[in-house]
Amino acid sequence: MRSSRLLAFLLLAALWAPGAVAAAPSPRRPRVDREAMREAMDAAASDEGAFSSSASYTQFLRARLSHHAGNHRAAVDSLRLALATNDGHPLLLTRLAEEYARLGDLDKAERELRRAVERAPAYYPAHVLLGRVLLESGRFTRARLHLRRAMALKPREPEAYLVLAQLYLETGSVAEAVRVVDSLARALPGEASGYRRLGLALAERGDILRAERLLKEAATRDPGDVEVLGTLAKLYEETGRPARSEETLARALEREPDSEEVLLAAGRSALKAGSLVRARAYLDRLLSLSHEPETAVRVAFIYLSGREPDAAVEVLAAARASNGQEPRLAYYSGLVREKMRRFADAAEDFAAVPEGSDVFADARVRRARCLSLAGQHSPALSLLRAAFQAAPEDLEVRAQYARALERGGAPARAESLLKEGLSRGVSASLYDALAGTLHRQGRGGEAVALLSDAVTRTPRDQALLYVLGAACERHGDLAGAQARMRAVLAVEPDHASALNFLGYLLAQSGKDLDEAERLVLRALELRPDDGAFLDSLGWVYFRRGDYPRAVEALERAVSQAPDEPVILEHLGDAYQRASRGEEAAGVWRRALEVLALDPESAEPLGQRETLERKLKALSMGAAGR
Repeated sequence: MRSSRLLAFLLLAALWAPGAVAAAPSPRRPRVDREAMREAMDAAASDEGAFSSSASYTQFLRARLSHHAGNHRAAVDSLRLALATNDGHPLLLTRLAEEYARLGDLDKAERELRRAVERAPAYYPAHVLLGRVLLESGRFTRARLHLRRAMALKPREPEAYLVLAQLYLETGSVAEAVRVVDSLARALPGEASGYRRLGLALAERGDILRAERLLKEAATRDPGDVEVLGTLAKLYEETGRPARSEETLARALEREPDSEEVLLAAGRSALKAGSLVRARAYLDRLLSLSHEPETAVRVAFIYLSGREPDAAVEVLAAARASNGQEPRLAYYSGLVREKMRRFADAAEDFAAVPEGSDVFADARVRRARCLSLAGQHSPALSLLRAAFQAAPEDLEVRAQYARALERGGAPARAESLLKEGLSRGVSASLYDALAGTLHRQGRGGEAVALLSDAVTRTPRDQALLYVLGAACERHGDLAGAQARMRAVLAVEPDHASALNFLGYLLAQSGKDLDEAERLVLRALELRPDDGAFLDSLGWVYFRRGDYPRAVEALERAVSQAPDEPVILEHLGDAYQRASRGEEAAGVWRRALEVLALDPESAEPLGQRETLERKLKALSMGAAGR
């Protein structure tokens, strides 16, 4: 075989550069990809069966070069030529099937693989790839047969186990997938890949308990896997174990001390564990590694979510001092102050964004909104008028302009502006803005009627159905709101916001709490980090009387949305029922502080008075004791 391989290389050299074997290299001669050549030789040496001719082997090598160049059609042509002189070779058939699969032709891939397993029933690679192809084609039973056959042929090769675990995961048999990776671990003690892949997939799906167990096993086998440690730390953080999260991230930093994502996560965990000092150590290290404006704003938002607004402002001020000509820093500083509801300061930051910047248009609209919320109506309207003239088709600009007009005492002009926009075409966002305007004028019934008429014309428009449901809820028609949210789900069963809204409505009514929990949990599967969805889950538990679980879910909600008055109020309610009165008073006061800065964030409109009554009743109860 050695002589035939030498001949193959000579033939291949002749194909590349005729007459160049003994001559100096031509400057136009293609570069030889030696790594691809070595990979092809290794593959041929390790796979079963010898090549019957040097011509067949040469075509196989050319196919591998085409494969690595991404030219799978050329690889197919070369492999077909190889098979012409070496018909039925299992390696060539399997490689040909792989190229067909990469071209998206699964039928041809399956045909070649069936030929391969007929010719060589014990050929492991063909069974594995056939299992993959059948999995992609949705023929799960037959895929399982071939993957099980591959596992029996080579029980210490991990690939078949991994594909079979993927199959079970995709068909919803999570317990079977776990059993497969456990089998791989028994066959190969110390092997981490099965636990790693399945653990990461389950973490992404929100299956926290099983994901945690698998990832801990993976980390035991491979202590230096930073992605596994980072995901495990995130699970600890999401389940209220920030100290454990920080400890795990510290292990990851021992392996990769300059990992920006790990440093960011460690800073967040340290803040949640109550240590600003440790958080600063991690985040200052991160800032020393990167001077990109985006890094500074990410750190600032970490501080902001950890209820350390002064540290957030400090980070952005330092970044602006060292990068004074970078307009995005002024923009990001405005975003942070806007998030803090310091609207006048945010408007100043947005004003520093120059007109030529790529973020100028958004900065102008945000500046106008902040001025409007700060009560500076004249400059706000002037800015929005200019923005509207520059982009009359921008629906967000139109909606913001209308809201500013309403704040400035011109609700009729706001209504006219929105209706004029709707005359140009149906827009759920403009209908939502108009419904809100009418509701604030005490015309909620008119808003519902207007939206009902729009839905009649487009009954399967899920965005309009959702807006109508929200309008019904604001107007006090809870049955109508539930019906509209169910209509949204009839059109789009995985509409996360509608799932959450309907679950929350059911929880508010105190009826069908099991269905409410199911709906909200499904919404959280789709968007696991949504603070509003976690709030709904906590409220389901609250209405059921399970106050410890309500506190746990609502604390997680507050960690995701730390300045939402309704979530803070719900957490205070849960603390009170759990006999944690001092903590209840603390979060209710925080909610009042937010409402003082931003009265529009009240939900419902009389929320401030409700919170004050709760605080008064709590203090009277404490005094009575």
